[in-house]
Amino acid sequence: MKRAVVLSGGGMRGAYEIGAWRALEELNIDYQIVIGSSIGAINGALMTMKDYELAKSLWENLAENPEGSGDNISKKHLLSLNMLIRKKFLNKPLLYSPFTTLIEQNIDTEKIYASDVEFALVAVRSWDRRPSLVRKSKVRKALLKDYLIASASLFPVFPMHYVDGTTFIDGMYYDNLPIEFALSMDANELIVVDLHQKPQHPEYCSRPDVTYITPSEDLGGIFEFSKEKVEKNMELGYRDAKEALKQAFPWQ
Repeated sequence: MKRAVVLSGGGMRGAYEIGAWRALEELNIDYQIVIGSSIGAINGALMTMKDYELAKSLWENLAENPEGSGDNISKKHLLSLNMLIRKKFLNKPLLYSPFTTLIEQNIDTEKIYASDVEFALVAVRSWDRRPSLVRKSKVRKALLKDYLIASASLFPVFPMHYVDGTTFIDGMYYDNLPIEFALSMDANELIVVDLHQKPQHPEYCSRPDVTYITPSEDLGGIFEFSKEKVEKNMELGYRDAKEALKQAFPWQ
């Protein structure tokens, strides 16, 4: 049996996935594969490292100090990004994603490669919009952080990211919740954490081999850098996941 955890993209909504991870930990539900797009890829890397306390503290710090997570991007600028994107006022990317420093300074590739969990992410080639499934077992260790940054490069808000001769953009441009890729990795049981109240892949919601977790409340904007919102979303992810997992795994 191979159980995969599939994690959605969604910017700062990703705190919800950390709460869901807490529920998995409490219920002693293990997993053999983690795969994600965008922020789901970053959270997936942390899950592969198996350091929940680190992930929780990183998210709390990101909410309190967003200006320390990128290239001197002001908190006011970050808070206004969601509105600007919706109104299509942005005409040039920021220099860095606010998640770049988090990846560079806190993702431990040694721990990821030493882990018995297979890790994968989705990034999209900029020039033809074709997806790349990047698996830890098939990519050089030195490139993994770059692929993580690429998977979370929400162009045109953030710049494309160059990796090993190719430019990439955010994995969400192909599939924000890569369930099919998880199945292609021979997973036969899935725990899916969606960051949208309306499921992105409703066709999987009723499958007996899929535990599909969706937010019971709105998670806010993808650039909503707020300690209160991060804490609320982590707690909501914990409660929603625990309820769904207890139904799917009543013996736990």
